[in-house]
Amino acid sequence: MKVRTLFGSVFAVFIIAASLHAQSRESLLQSVKESTEWRTSGNPKQYDERNLKPVAGKAASTLQRYGVTGVSVQDWTGDPGRVRMSLYEMVDASAAYGFFTFERLPEQTGFTTVPLGTEGFRVGDRTCFWQSKYVVKLEGDAKATDSLARLISRNIFGRSRKPMVSDHVPLNSLVPNTEKYIVDAAGVPPGLGLDPSALGFEDDVEIATARYEVNGKQASLVLLLYPTQHVARKYTDDWDAAFPDEQKFRKRVGPLVALVRDSRDANVAKQILDSIGYESQVTWNQARPDLSIREVILTIFTGIGIGLLFTLVAGLSFGGLRVFMKAKYPDRIFDRPQDMEIIQLKLDQGFTRKELGS
Repeated sequence: MKVRTLFGSVFAVFIIAASLHAQSRESLLQSVKESTEWRTSGNPKQYDERNLKPVAGKAASTLQRYGVTGVSVQDWTGDPGRVRMSLYEMVDASAAYGFFTFERLPEQTGFTTVPLGTEGFRVGDRTCFWQSKYVVKLEGDAKATDSLARLISRNIFGRSRKPMVSDHVPLNSLVPNTEKYIVDAAGVPPGLGLDPSALGFEDDVEIATARYEVNGKQASLVLLLYPTQHVARKYTDDWDAAFPDEQKFRKRVGPLVALVRDSRDANVAKQILDSIGYESQVTWNQARPDLSIREVILTIFTGIGIGLLFTLVAGLSFGGLRVFMKAKYPDRIFDRPQDMEIIQLKLDQGFTRKELGS
């Protein structure tokens, strides 16, 4: 009975840990369905990297570059109205952020930012936001899409961490909503005038771009983050040798390289590049990670599960070994007669009174 209870406890712990560890599109949609505010008709249409064209169109190849797990499309109905939702599940938060920046075009007529998810925007009746590893697109009335978007956002867990290179984009003089995250040569905009093959994608470079306005003059910033400062120095030396007259438009700080494009004004380039910094810290005492309550619970239950599993395996191993040896080699290893001692209390023996003589 005790063994069955222990097995049940271990199984329950691992089920809880697994459910917290990985949130799929299906589980997210199920959580939203449990709300009484919105309802659906029928099952969602499912797409993966093999059949993205019907749902993504020309953006299908971009989705594949960033890394997509799948897409679910479903119509929702609630008191505020009807909304069509397209739920993009990416491989991680960086991929979700990258695809979101690809979709975000602030020059579009009617573009406005909305406080949904981690970041969001709206163009006409189309709303888009990203959170954790998800990009959510909603089509419908603004009031209805906001209501459904907040419900979806409350049911998404996981950190919404931008790529490391995007964290180094300076905010001073930044044109809002122009940041982009690039993962391969095909994503480099031709207007930057850069040769994608010379940027170092084979060396795992990460790239972020943004637009800036300095004293009424606009320029583009390209940030390249290489794995090490030695790799960054190699590419910087190559550019210095090939374009010696453009050194005022480049800056390297450790593994981070900044290029100013779309401007020949050295003062503009200097003001943008002066905001570039990179600080590398190596400490023994790392700062406490910013963990969500779900991740804390996941860690606790995972630790409990590992402890229970170890106890179960150790107990079965010791007991099983003893039973096996006694069956295979009776009275030879365990419970040998010559090593056994029997202590008898003799409770049924009569009482003998003994007194010391005076």
